[in-house]
Amino acid sequence: MRSTWNSLLLFSRDIVRGRRIQEAIDLRKWRKLTALAVALGVNESALTRWRKGDSISLESAANLCKALDVSLDWLVLGRGSPEHHKLPSRSEPEHEFASLFRALPPGAADHLTAFLRSVCSDG
Repeated sequence: MRSTWNSLLLFSRDIVRGRRIQEAIDLRKWRKLTALAVALGVNESALTRWRKGDSISLESAANLCKALDVSLDWLVLGRGSPEHHKLPSRSEPEHEFASLFRALPPGAADHLTAFLRSVCSDG
């Protein structure tokens, strides 16, 4: 057994994650699971188990995301979209604005959003 942390960290059984794995395979048009398994350096049976929602190591999940060119957050946790990793990073002012916006009371957030819409549509 390998002794790296990556091989020890397992994501437990999750049927929905299995569906996302199948969705990613379909999205990237991998028709031959054998070819994908070879590219990942795993047995085809491992891919079959992952597609059914069986546990997967962090290392295997990361390798699968790289091979399928999908977001790890999306594949493992269902956050974002398959393409989320391709979005441009936020600048420091954007991070600060997002933090400040989240701290606003609900009514103030609505007013600020309306104001920004009016400013952006004037140009």
